[in-house]
Amino acid sequence: MRELPRHLVLKDFYMWFNIKEKEEYYSTPLYLYGVKRIEKNKDETRQYLELEKDISKIKFNNKKEIRKQPSTIYIHYAESIGMILIRLLNADFSTFESAYNTFLYAYGFELIREDEHYLESKEPLSDKEFLKLLEDIYNDYLEILLEIQAEFKRCVDFVYNLNGNEELRASNTYSKFVAYTIKNDIYTYSQDIEIILDNYINIHNHNSQETMENLIKRIDDRDPNLELHNVYTSTKLRSICFAVLEQLVKQENLPIKTCQICGRYFIPTFRQNEIYCDLENVDGSPTCREKGASETYKKNLENIPALLLYRRTYQQKVMTVYRNKENKQLKKDFDKWKKEAQEKIKLFKKGQLDEDTLYNWMMENK
Repeated sequence: MRELPRHLVLKDFYMWFNIKEKEEYYSTPLYLYGVKRIEKNKDETRQYLELEKDISKIKFNNKKEIRKQPSTIYIHYAESIGMILIRLLNADFSTFESAYNTFLYAYGFELIREDEHYLESKEPLSDKEFLKLLEDIYNDYLEILLEIQAEFKRCVDFVYNLNGNEELRASNTYSKFVAYTIKNDIYTYSQDIEIILDNYINIHNHNSQETMENLIKRIDDRDPNLELHNVYTSTKLRSICFAVLEQLVKQENLPIKTCQICGRYFIPTFRQNEIYCDLENVDGSPTCREKGASETYKKNLENIPALLLYRRTYQQKVMTVYRNKENKQLKKDFDKWKKEAQEKIKLFKKGQLDEDTLYNWMMENK
């Protein structure tokens, strides 16, 4: 069994999981694509990809030649657990542009083209020529992509009761997954994947000069650079996604659902009974969760007199302040009222204030 790369990742795709944090990490030599890499929470080891929404703006590299950009296991890409599978299920492969914007921008072309000679060329290519090369790859492998996507949709729909199979709803998710795998062609997807058992060699090489006190503190703080993670590697998209799904079905708190607004597959972020996804939209519009919260709020306004009274009073006070811009005291009184009113509403939503009390307060402080 081979070891993890000591330093640079020049080829292949590596993925590992942090179940506790509900994250998955991957390292791959992305050689495109003008995608921004950002850090969150001041963690320099984890990179997050920010989609360039206009494929025409993509710049491949300054030297205008096809060259793999190496990555490392220690500085890797981080996403919510299951995202590569979720992106595959939701991907729009109808055009090259939509395929790029909904899937390929994050994972590149390694996993859809298994022969790599097209990456080895040292002949200078313009951005336009490189784009044309990638589009040709998309066209050559589109049928395979659609087949893989359809097979995973059928499996996920069955395992998570998204196809109306109510008679099996009470069955164990993992049992359904294994049974489905045995009975259907998706069993072939479990091939062509290698599990690399992590060891302390790389961790030693990068941290042997640390003091014992600092090491213990970093381990107590769950520094991911000091944790062992078994890594899955493959040259095939279907095998990587099979490994991801196998991880998910073993966890009771990581169900796959379909959003009641957009219909896309998603994994709930906070509560298992969530009905709206928090997936980003290519056009930058609000997420379904944001839309759902807005709709819920509107319905509450229609059904709860106290909240409706708050909204009407708020609009009246805003208009009064706007018409009397010179009256500083009026603005101060409004800000004070708004803060108190919103605090009352928070208490109401938490169940610490009943509706009648809230309504009476709104009436007395109109």
